[in-house]
Amino acid sequence: MRVNKKRFLAALASVLLAVWTVLVATSRPVLAQDHAYYRLGVLPLQSPTKLAAMFMPLADVLRTALGRPVQFVTAPSFATYMRRVKRREYDIIYLNPLLYTQARPAGYHVIVKVAEEPFTGILVVRKDSPLHTLNQAALPRGLRLGFPDPNAYAATVMTRQYMEGLGIPVGKDFRIQYFGSQDSALMAVYSGLVDITGTWRPSLRSMPPAVRQDLRIIAETPPQPQMPIAVRDDLSSTRAAEISRALLSLPHSQAGRAALSALGFKSGFVRATDQEYMQVRP
Repeated sequence: MRVNKKRFLAALASVLLAVWTVLVATSRPVLAQDHAYYRLGVLPLQSPTKLAAMFMPLADVLRTALGRPVQFVTAPSFATYMRRVKRREYDIIYLNPLLYTQARPAGYHVIVKVAEEPFTGILVVRKDSPLHTLNQAALPRGLRLGFPDPNAYAATVMTRQYMEGLGIPVGKDFRIQYFGSQDSALMAVYSGLVDITGTWRPSLRSMPPAVRQDLRIIAETPPQPQMPIAVRDDLSSTRAAEISRALLSLPHSQAGRAALSALGFKSGFVRATDQEYMQVRP
């Protein structure tokens, strides 16, 4: 399999301007008591341009429901995002189950989670890869394994745990690389920079058809609790209920259905409680 760095770099170059625009907007702290507008903080799972296209329609629906502006913001990395969460810079957060366990002590509580689709990690190779299964005896040493970020729960933590559970010593037998986002990790395996990439189904599904058709899933982990949306504890119970109601009712309005279509969520959201995430462990 020939490495094509030019194709990889070209695919990422188109997002740089949008990265600057979206990430600069996240650098201004908001006082906890300032609710002239609300900040919807989204974990940087994918490129800023893709996240903006996915979440800005949802921000517009929430703006209408709350009667105040809702600003979509993200961060340049998982670590930066979580530092901002712990500084309570976001009013509403969308993040993975593992990072939610770190957000709870900062004063966030879950209100809803993504509905229906199982939350699993997948391991992906190129379609022309000789790898077809995860078998310790059959896997050659020195394979290049790509991940989005060390704290990407489905894509990194769950897939690594799954491989270790099969007796595959990931840290010993693989050369591991982190690419910052789901898109970048998928483009890395597509371009031949790594042999296997950990990701999750929504990111694979969102890739351009030409990329998606050249990739193949070779393993999937058991499911965990789905991605939650949580709110900061200084929002009134009335406001939290309004946000929850707006999210649960998305399938029942034209604007809501358009927001779900942009997100790529098949069935919207369902109610969730903190208890569902108590057993999530790194």
